[in-house]
Amino acid sequence: MAEGNPKTFLAGAALVWRWQRLVWWIFVLSMVLGSYATKRMVDRAEPTLDHSLQSAPRLVHSFDLTAIAELSNQPDSPLEGPGHAGLHFSVIYMVFMLFATGGILVAYYRDERPTTGAFFEACGYHFWRFFRLLLYFALALIPTAILASIVRAVYSRIAEKSISPMPSVYFFCAAAVVILFLLIVTRLWFDMAQVIAVAEDEKKMRRALKISAGLLRRHFGSLFWLYFRISLIAWIIFGLGVYVWSHSLPPESTTTAFVLGQLVILSWIGTRLWQRASEALWYRKYRESAVVPPAYSPAPEPSPATYATAMN
Repeated sequence: MAEGNPKTFLAGAALVWRWQRLVWWIFVLSMVLGSYATKRMVDRAEPTLDHSLQSAPRLVHSFDLTAIAELSNQPDSPLEGPGHAGLHFSVIYMVFMLFATGGILVAYYRDERPTTGAFFEACGYHFWRFFRLLLYFALALIPTAILASIVRAVYSRIAEKSISPMPSVYFFCAAAVVILFLLIVTRLWFDMAQVIAVAEDEKKMRRALKISAGLLRRHFGSLFWLYFRISLIAWIIFGLGVYVWSHSLPPESTTTAFVLGQLVILSWIGTRLWQRASEALWYRKYRESAVVPPAYSPAPEPSPATYATAMN
């Protein structure tokens, strides 16, 4: 079935391409909110940099951390807008994505054209269920957060007592792999709970989490490999974008840097939707294979009326 089936991996990408309007909606919204989030900082930084013969050239022709630190330490820092506007718009974006997830999963699971009315109806229908899942997700992250704090304390202790810096580096890398693995598994667990809530119209999120946990336990290799491959592709694209931006683009190429940054964001959104589409498709195939018709159906026994007819 879906165990290690490459068709699920590629069919998920095909679903995202087929209903790519979802990707463009999210991308446009992120760009609009991002522009509003940075506008206040730009408005505050522009007067200072326009009249600074010391800081402006160091930021236009290079990336100088010292110049950024100097601007940040000013009494009225142009790099920090009042009211943390960026955080506010991030929360708005997070709430919208939580709202839109129901419509996205319905479109991917049914593989139907996501009309505007049906899409937003599905968004509203599943919103509060997914909001409860979000609360459970925050609780599920507490053990990993505790482990991360323990790792940080142990890392500091090893770095203080060890003469060589390598033991602390090795410990940090090993701990980072473990924590990243736990985060991926937790994310995958709740992703599948959302898919189950949509596919089965499950209203009790604790039951959806229980079913998702059992499904993940029985098919861990298939689901983890499906999720991890797409995540790896996303990180490779992100790394290439950062490399090109830092090594190939001159600081004056602001337009090219902006386009490159938007392409990286677009690829990040696309790969995340690729994960959701693949998960929905995997579960649909799982349901189809779970109900297998019998290979042999015995013929019904003849009734007494049949015998009487045959005797006559």
